[in-house]
Amino acid sequence: MMRWRWDQGRLDYFNFDNLRMIAQVLVALNGVDIQTPRIDPLREALVTQTSLPFAPNSYTVWRNYARIFKWTMVAARIDHRLMVTDVCRKIAELGEEGWGVDEYLSFIIPRLYYPSPATQQYNVTENKVFPFCVILRFLLAQFKQRGDASITLDETFSYLVGNNLTGVEPIETFLTLQPTAQKGRGDEKRQVREMFIFLAQSSFLKWSNSTLILDVMSGDDETIERLEQIASPLILTQNLDSDAEIIRLGTVDNSVIQPFVSVAREKQDDLIFTEGRRIRVTHLRVERSPKLRRMFFASLSLPYLCDMCRESMNDRYPWTDNLLEVHHLLPLSSVIRLTRTGTSFDDLIPLCPNCHKAVHNYYRTWLRTERQRDFSTIIEAKSVYNEAKEQMG
Repeated sequence: MMRWRWDQGRLDYFNFDNLRMIAQVLVALNGVDIQTPRIDPLREALVTQTSLPFAPNSYTVWRNYARIFKWTMVAARIDHRLMVTDVCRKIAELGEEGWGVDEYLSFIIPRLYYPSPATQQYNVTENKVFPFCVILRFLLAQFKQRGDASITLDETFSYLVGNNLTGVEPIETFLTLQPTAQKGRGDEKRQVREMFIFLAQSSFLKWSNSTLILDVMSGDDETIERLEQIASPLILTQNLDSDAEIIRLGTVDNSVIQPFVSVAREKQDDLIFTEGRRIRVTHLRVERSPKLRRMFFASLSLPYLCDMCRESMNDRYPWTDNLLEVHHLLPLSSVIRLTRTGTSFDDLIPLCPNCHKAVHNYYRTWLRTERQRDFSTIIEAKSVYNEAKEQMG
């Protein structure tokens, strides 16, 4: 039975916003010698530009963090030199040709397999297991059967690992799965939890109470069809050398499934705000998530007030339940922050529809004036929001 593995204790390094900064550094250093004793060409730039520690200093960054670069398919070591992948360049790029988190995970899901070339257990003779495909196919099967879908860590071991699923099985197979006695051994449960957190950065998944949840609206057949395509393993001839295999896996070609937007989440005002720009589309994928909205408001105390106008929608429209929307305060391309047990709501605020529309209009004007595609930092994003708030009459 194949053991499900992940690089544990490194959640910050797998956060997509941090991974983008890591990728930018690696692209700038592509080709440097990373095997010369007592010389570490990666540390200074990575620590300075990402604010991540990359500890301990007694070992080179490559020695201690190569598995992260390989799990995420951003870089490998070829002939003693750092070599970045196509996908590394894609997530490092901030322009319209660059990738956001959904594009990136759509690329990773059908390619990541066990035994992984990121580990010493890499073996081209063993049958491959595509864990992300297994998880997503299980969730899609549940959704088709009952209109909702989630999976816990214990269910992952009992239903997925215990039944020796590989990810190539038809979705119908997952409808008749029976539980097994399989449980996580040793550190397996922690590793799978952190793998879930990495995967849950997708706007179509949510992480709550140590449960992975499919976030798709009933009737959104277009999204379900595209997710089924993403959950189809990409099986090609493997390289005997694990580093060469990482480069192959990270190669962007015509097999890449293009990014998509859930039509069920779009509003006319959204189309005006996005102007077709990918970064703004990413922002709206977060804010229009129905499950995120329910989770966020369940964490608040009544009465619900708009953060800008301080109006209570229930007082103004007493015949309604809750008209407030979710606004994400971080840079437009940023992902929702996740913890070991669930989703952080620290960077979310409630806004009424009018104020939310006005804020997006303010952002659009500010970014055009400053000739920026996105806010450069969290501080800048929150500052611009506060500017808009202060200018309210």
